Amino acid sequence: MGAMVFRTVFGGPDPDGVGATAAIKRSLRDIDFAYELDILLHVGGEISSTTDPTGLYAPRVSVAQRRMTAQIRVNRSDIRDASELSGFLRQAIFLALQQMIERIAAKDKTVDVDAEIRKIVFLTEPGSLTGQ
Repeated sequence: MGAMVFRTVFGGPDPDGVGATAAIKRSLRDIDFAYELDILLHVGGEISSTTDPTGLYAPRVSVAQRRMTAQIRVNRSDIRDASELSGFLRQAIFLALQQMIERIAAKDKTVDVDAEIRKIVFLTEPGSLTGQ
């Protein structure tokens, strides 16, 4: 059905953030979603900071194309203050994906919200990704 297109922009050099994000992307790439999810993840840094609250931005659902596009922005301060970066990023991405799924289901009643969320709930579990 629907794949995930997951592009990432980093606002500065952050090897830990790059590694954690790559692991999350790998864990999501083979999941078959009800809709295609096209996501731009912007992780704020010293060069290009994201000062808006961490979360989902510019969500757009096309029922006809069975596709949703959105941005997930991660605030630079949140990155800097996270006690466990990988866990913080997993939680932020999970919450944004959950909101995306709920928006899709609100427009397309054939989408099973609970089944879709079960596909990503592993993101909330500590140490759930390989190498974490």
